[in-house]
Amino acid sequence: MIAFVAFDLGKVLASPADLYTAPAAYLGVPPSAYEAVYRSGRATYDGGGSRVEYWGPLLTGLGIEPTAEAITHLAELDAELWIQLRPSAEAMLVTVYSWGLRTALVSNGPLALGRAVRFAEWAPLIDRVFISSELRLSKPDPAIFPAVTDQLGIAPEEIAFIDDRVDSVEAAAAFGWQSHLWVDDADSLAWLAEVCGQVLPVQGA
Repeated sequence: MIAFVAFDLGKVLASPADLYTAPAAYLGVPPSAYEAVYRSGRATYDGGGSRVEYWGPLLTGLGIEPTAEAITHLAELDAELWIQLRPSAEAMLVTVYSWGLRTALVSNGPLALGRAVRFAEWAPLIDRVFISSELRLSKPDPAIFPAVTDQLGIAPEEIAFIDDRVDSVEAAAAFGWQSHLWVDDADSLAWLAEVCGQVLPVQGA
């Protein structure tokens, strides 16, 4: 029996259309230039690295002086962009909650994201938050799944997990989580209804 439904954040719940355009506008650079440097060093940042170590080189790579003001603004803006849930994804969370199940967020992300998530409008729909920078473990590291399971205090098979990365889904499944690769929200909700033994809401009802 499923006790917790665990969601990844990026793509699974949030697909910010302005992830690159908003910061690029702030910096006065082409979105393509910002996007080109965005992933460089991101794994270290999501693993608990400092904002200075991530945003400083990013700004330098764009030919911009890495001031404390710019670094702070970008860190906070980036986190705010990532907590903008798709309406259909938020509706999925509401449906899962209506089934009486507990929810968890298991996402790679920097410390700024952890703070933003806990103050998001949709935070009441998430019972437990697990961010890689806080755990010092990032998916798909196999160690993250027992660490989260221990904190939840349940058996691995009592967790239903959705992620958009094959390696994360496979690592979670190897530990015993009931795992599903995200395709879209309708597919995710249908899978959750099946694995949780629930009935999907009637559209338009």
